[in-house]
Amino acid sequence: MKKETDISNPSEQLNTLTMKGNVEITQSKDKWDELSYKYEVPSEEIRLIDFNRTGVWLPNDEVKVSYRVRFTSSELEQENNQTWFALPVRREGDTNFSATDGFLRFNDEVFANIGTITLDTCNTHYQRGPKLLNLNSRSRGNCGGCTACVHNYKNLYDKTVLKDQQKLISKEEIKTFFDQKEKEGLNITELQQIAVVTGLFGSEEAVVEHMKLIYEVVKPKGFNGELMYFGCEVNSETALEELSNLGNFSLIYAIDNFTKRKEVLAKSKSLMTIDTARNTLLLAKQKGIETTFAYIAGIDSVSEMKKGFEILKDSITRFPVINIYQIQTPGQLSIMDQEAKELEYYVKSRKIIENVFEGTDLTPKKWENYRPLWYKTFKNEPLPNNAFGD
Repeated sequence: MKKETDISNPSEQLNTLTMKGNVEITQSKDKWDELSYKYEVPSEEIRLIDFNRTGVWLPNDEVKVSYRVRFTSSELEQENNQTWFALPVRREGDTNFSATDGFLRFNDEVFANIGTITLDTCNTHYQRGPKLLNLNSRSRGNCGGCTACVHNYKNLYDKTVLKDQQKLISKEEIKTFFDQKEKEGLNITELQQIAVVTGLFGSEEAVVEHMKLIYEVVKPKGFNGELMYFGCEVNSETALEELSNLGNFSLIYAIDNFTKRKEVLAKSKSLMTIDTARNTLLLAKQKGIETTFAYIAGIDSVSEMKKGFEILKDSITRFPVINIYQIQTPGQLSIMDQEAKELEYYVKSRKIIENVFEGTDLTPKKWENYRPLWYKTFKNEPLPNNAFGD
């Protein structure tokens, strides 16, 4: 007999978040076909957008409901075409996607193979393939103040998820970290990118100093790849000039959303406007730094989203990193754009962004995003299957 859910209970509110929040739960694949016809986007792509948007039920309870799960997936009989997923776990009925016994299903229909199901943890470092290393140098689990970020909700996660307490601050700590990674088999000379993907430095001087320390440690070890900073704490010409001297440097400006910034973001971050981001990216671009920005689709209206992309598109050298907004808490749900509760919002967003970048050679990179709007095609053209870091 199926257990009744008490949605008046706070813990059950997390378990029934999409249902209680009136987020559309797709019931039939006919919905994908309708949107495919309307927007000229492959139905298979819309299915994956929908999957990332609504999350997954795990019948075998490998990961707790309201936490996050990660695994690789590949189309049936196409094992070489893998996609990474990291998404919220829902209870049965709060999504019609499920993962079990090595397969992804929509309702009862299998549509993809999956790898090992694991808990998505917050670590000091992680890799996207053997040649990409991401560093969480300031303990992202300590983030707070941004309503869209799951780490703002301190009662959600425990130590099974938060594993990012190793310090990477002093040069000695950074050297010890890389020495240990080499002992474990990491070939630093083959790394194509080392990325620092956290804020919390407190000043641009601290960011610059940290990036310099990493460079000073890895350069003598033979690192000739790209050093990347993902954040919004560096904005002055002086700081950008210093960063441009650190070999192949790139900047992903964490703009996140264009509207409601005072309501949604931590105070220090809310002070960074779209114009701030544009000026910083233009300055960086002039100094030979590769530039782009990170954005969360689901907070702004589609019209405001379009305006923001049009403002920023000439300041970047790479396609933006655009994430589908994934909610795990009522607080995150509260700032979602009303239209974003519907699948159509994301398909429409995809087409609008493609139109903004019409006439450029900028295209999404499959390897850099686990919750994208694009999977196999962009502007009806196939995306390369080769991944940076393979």
